[in-house]
Parts: sequence; C-alpha cells; structure tokens
Amino acid sequence: MKTASAHLGRLARAAAVAVICGLAVAGAAGASMAQGGAAQTAQQVEAAVDASVVGSMPVSADPLTRLGTYVSVRAPLTDLSNVSATLTVTEAPLTSAAAINGFMEDPTGVASRAVATAPVTASSTSSPSPPGALPVGTTATVGLSVTPGGLGLPTPDWGVYGLTVSVAVDGKVVWSQASPVTWQPDLVPPLDVTVLASISGPPERVDALLAAASDERVTLLVDPSALTVRQRLDLNDREAYTLPIGNLDVTSVAHAGAPALLDAAVAESRELSSLSWIAVAAAADDATAALTTNAGAVAILADAKWAGAQPSTASVVTAEPVGEVALAPVVLPHLDLSLALASQPPSHPATNATVLALAALNAGQGNTSVVIAPGDSWVVDGTRPSQAIDALLDAPFVTATPLTAALSAPDRPAVDLPESLASEADAGSELAVGAVSALDRLSVMATAADAPSKMVADAQRAVWSSMSLPDRADPERRRAEFDEAMAQAEAVIKAVTVTSGTSLNLVSSSGQVPVTVRNDLDVPVTLRVAMMSRSPILLTKAQPTATVDAGTEATVLVPVNAVSNGDVKVTVALRNEEGQTVAVAETLRVRVRAQWGNAATGIFTAGLAVLLIAGIVRTARRGRKDTRVRPTSADDVAGASDADA
Repeated sequence: MKTASAHLGRLARAAAVAVICGLAVAGAAGASMAQGGAAQTAQQVEAAVDASVVGSMPVSADPLTRLGTYVSVRAPLTDLSNVSATLTVTEAPLTSAAAINGFMEDPTGVASRAVATAPVTASSTSSPSPPGALPVGTTATVGLSVTPGGLGLPTPDWGVYGLTVSVAVDGKVVWSQASPVTWQPDLVPPLDVTVLASISGPPERVDALLAAASDERVTLLVDPSALTVRQRLDLNDREAYTLPIGNLDVTSVAHAGAPALLDAAVAESRELSSLSWIAVAAAADDATAALTTNAGAVAILADAKWAGAQPSTASVVTAEPVGEVALAPVVLPHLDLSLALASQPPSHPATNATVLALAALNAGQGNTSVVIAPGDSWVVDGTRPSQAIDALLDAPFVTATPLTAALSAPDRPAVDLPESLASEADAGSELAVGAVSALDRLSVMATAADAPSKMVADAQRAVWSSMSLPDRADPERRRAEFDEAMAQAEAVIKAVTVTSGTSLNLVSSSGQVPVTVRNDLDVPVTLRVAMMSRSPILLTKAQPTATVDAGTEATVLVPVNAVSNGDVKVTVALRNEEGQTVAVAETLRVRVRAQWGNAATGIFTAGLAVLLIAGIVRTARRGRKDTRVRPTSADDVAGASDADA
C-alpha cells in the first residue's frame, strides 16, 4: 500500500534556506525531504484515516513521571474496524542530530518496542460501537499513557530516545508520528543558553515576533523603525539591542565597499533608540567585522542561515585584528538549534521536543553554553509565546543567560576569519551606491520640510527595505524592490521643482527675475532660490527665501543687475537653509535688454520734463493775462453828485 512519508525537516546547514511546510502529504514511504528542512505531517496510508497528535508530543521524561499523549483519528471514506493506537519507544538512544533526523524521516528504520496501546473506538454514534470500530465520518480521540518507569529505559544514564505514535487498521500501520524525547533520570550536564530574537519587518510581523519572544529571558535585536513608540518604550524592561535601520544587510555593504550606507543606517537607528547596536552578518569575514566594528557595533552575530563558521568550543569568539583594528566579539549561534527553532512550525507536535533534545545532545558533547538565534525567518504562531523556547529555558539542566553575560565571558578563543566571503547573494556595489545617493537626497529634502513628511519617510523606508538582510534569499525580488524604491525616491525628490518657463525677459539694468516654484509634497517647504548667471552681463544680488505650501506654487522674485544687452543662461537651484541642494538645478534663459529699458526711461523722463515746462509756461502766461488792469470809462454814472467824487 502506498504511503506518504511524514517527518520533521532535515536541519539545514550553512547556506541552506529554511522553508515551512506542515501540510498532510500522500506519497511513497521513502519520500525525500523538502529543501532546507520542512516539518511535514506523519506517515499515513492514503485516505485510510485522518489522524493527528492532539497538542505536543512529550518533551522529556524521568522514572517518576507519567508519560502520555493523545491522538485524534477520523474515518474519512469508509467504515473501519479493528483500529488501534500504539506508542513505541526506541531501544537505543539517538546520539546525534543526524540520528534524530533519520528517525524522524523513517521511524520504522530504528528498533522500537510498544509501551502503550489502546483501541480507537467511535463515541459519537447513536449506539455503542465495539472496541476498535470507527464508522465513516466519525472521530475518536485516544489517550496513550505510560506509568512511571513504564518506558523501561536504563537508569541512571540520561539520553535522547525516539517516540512514535501510530494508528493501525487490522494490524497494519496506516499513520504514524515520530518525535524525540529527552530521558533524564539524572540531570543532563548543565548548559547556559542565550536566545536572540531578531524583530524587524512590517507591523503584523513585528507583533507576531514580539509575541513569540515575550519571555523576558529572550534577548531582543530590534529594528527601531519597525516598532511603535509604545513597543520601543517596552524595551526598557528587556535586554535589547538595536539593528541598523531596515535590518540592513551589512555584509553586502561591506563587500560593496559602501561604508556611508551603514553609517546612515546606524545614524537613523540612533535617532530612534539609544541602545547599543549589533550587526547581523551573512558572512563571518574580516570585511564585515571591520566595517561594523568601525561603525560602533558592540558585537557581530553570524546569521545561522548564511554564515557557516562555528567552532565547537565556544559561542562567542574573538576575531584576530584587521591591521591595528581590534574587532568586536563575534557571536556564533548553534546551527542545528537555531535552524530547528527557526524552521519548525510551532503547531507541529514534535517541535518542542526536537529543540530540547538537540540542546541536551549539545550539553552531552561537553559544551557549556550555546547561543540560539532563529533570525529573520523564524516561523512563529503569531498569537502566543514560543512554547519551544519555554520548554527549553524551563528544562532543569538549562540556565537562561543574557547576551551581556555571554559577551563578557573570559578567555574567549581567538579565530582567524577569512578576509572576504563574497557571494552571489550580495547586493553589489551598484545597489549600495544607488541607495546611498537616494537616501542622501531624501535626507536633504526632509531638512527643507517644515514638518515631518510621510512621503519622504515612506520613500526612505522603501530604500532601506530593498537593502535588508532577508532579501538575500531572493536576489531577483531584491532587485525589483530596489528599482521600485528608486522610482519612489525619484518621484519624491522631484516633488519640489522650478516650473518657470525656459525663457525670461529683463528690460532694465536693475530689476527682479520671477522664478516659479512648485511643491507637491504633503507638507510646506522653506527654500532658498539660488540663481547663478553664466555671463558677466547679469549679476544676481541675493538669494531670496520663500515658504511654499503643500500642493501649491509660489513666485519668488530674484533681484539682479544687468550690465548690457544679451541672452544669458542662468541656473536656478532650490536649497535648504544650510545651502544643500533640494532640487536639481534648472537652466533658464534670460533675455537682457538693459539699454532698451534705459532709453525708454530717458525718453519717458524727457517727455515728463517737456510736459512739466510746458505746463509751467502755460500757467505763467495764463496768470499774467488774468491779473492785467484794464482802462475804465470816465463817463459819470447816472444819479451821481459831486459829493460822490
């Protein structure tokens, strides 16, 4: 009968990319593992039953504990009889991560014995069913329990064993689920565990990550630009460090030789948070370590998904200096543990047990401390704390250790990092230099705005996002995001511009040239209009300042002097108060006709003078005529007497 192989994913190493599965699959009994490590459902005969473990598989056991689990079984297509569930344990311990992985892939390949069995009987039918009967469409939940000491495992030695829950019909196994279990009649050797959670991405992703890492024993590495003000304030109660804005791919920046990009990212982070910052490196090499150390990183975390260097003796090492530069300590997370926590879905019944088993094996190998960093691809539930982290940090042999303590541990071993581990996943110098240019111009635009501009902030975030560490997983997508970010940045940069016509007239030796400025930003801007003449016949007298409201135009008058006639090319740039260029300079032509203006003024003045003189003459003549004494008649007026004389 054809079966589907179900298993937890193979623990990917070095440059393997973890992927998420967890869907029921039908296929051949030896189905190959999904690339990068995927947690799939358990083995089952195609369409025979729908079965699943309720909750999680047992994580650990000792001689004094009762071990148990529940399995839910449904008959989807036909009536079933003689259905039973069985719990088995391996005869011998699983002594390595590879052994655990092999058992998860094919539990039938490891000698095991049954420790509990029970019939699967439907309880929801109208009439009682005989033991092991499961009519079509019905579901039964069965408990499998082992009394203290019932596992029959040796004491006092601890070890990691394999558990399998299986369902059989008529004696043939049709479904199974495998999981490791840590057997500890005596304590596993002590192990200091530091868990680092990277918090970055869109708001919903940040909320989910913060929920998963809500245990205060987890150290947070946060992109402060991705957090709300309230979330940043909550960091005061946690051990936390910042990441460069946008969780910048610092290794790509180092390999591209673009330190200005990292400096800008760190400066942006410091605007939002005063916490020390840590670099998450995609390659543990001198180029990345030197760049980030010079930029002030207190530590360099080698991303488990990308960087493959991990000595077996320590989790924190000291890199040999580069020239005279003493490098920041390098944190090397445990690859198997980090990738297991990152890639296994929290809902999978074996996730918690797998993480704890790997930690126990690591302690048994003589290691006294490990760092676990699931990185940016951590698969989380989204609504609750990580149960795998709780199970691990609550284990009796584990001591939760802050990163600060791990970094301050004495006698760190020294390692000689390779000079540069360039990769095809690097962003490259073209993208790095383009990002620097766009961010610099957007920053200048922000200084000219009278209030924070959402348009500018969105464009900046788009640029940072296109250069983020997670985008290493898909260079083609990164290139598409980068092109979109550059287009968005260019549109914002061109939102403030000179819109005057290409030709202006000046018909005087002294006057003002009108320059029209358009502001399509969402906030007002204050600008200095800087006009520079390319000819000595036109001189600019001042650089006037103007405030242009959002979505409007304004005309700014630039005072000039003209020496003679001619056509003059001028460049008009818009600058902020510090003199930095906000908008690319526009070239205009000014037609200077200074003599025309002077001649017209002279003619007009002469005309006025003539009119004034004519008016004076006319007034004088009229005045003399009106005041002259005319001769009078000597005839006597009738009725006059001598006495009147």
